[in-house]
Amino acid sequence: MKIEKHEDRMLTAMVRLTGSNERLNRRVAGLTWVILILTWITFVIAIPNTLATIFGIPRVSQVLGIEAMMAALVISTVGALVLVIAPGSALSLSSIDRRLRRTVRNK
Repeated sequence: MKIEKHEDRMLTAMVRLTGSNERLNRRVAGLTWVILILTWITFVIAIPNTLATIFGIPRVSQVLGIEAMMAALVISTVGALVLVIAPGSALSLSSIDRRLRRTVRNK
């Protein structure tokens, strides 16, 4: 009788642990997507910001006209957005989703 009671407690503990593990996995997956989106935002902002910093150097701003600087900033922003949004890109949502699903399946 004592062994059966112990087995029941162990099974109950295992079921609770499995449920807890599944909830933790869902939370980690959600946080992964939040970090991914924040990384994309940083990526899209960082490239034009770096160019703006370079263009702020007095020598560079004297050599290049405002039109060339603005064109470079717009092109770099659009380029970064295309890398993040384009379906075939390595940084696109669909590509990263496939890789994450493949990784989860392999574990």
